[in-house]
Amino acid sequence: MTEKSRFVRENGQWYYLDGEMYDFPLAVKKPGRNDPCLCGSGKKYKKCCG
Repeated sequence: MTEKSRFVRENGQWYYLDGEMYDFPLAVKKPGRNDPCLCGSGKKYKKCCG
């Protein structure tokens, strides 16, 4: 879930006005087979956690 919010600044203070909610999944990039493994082992993804 993501929100796009509006704020206004009055007398040096920021105030929340309103926001719009968006319900969509965040894009998650899947590692390629020859990319380094996400676990940090230094091995290729296909030889470790893939």
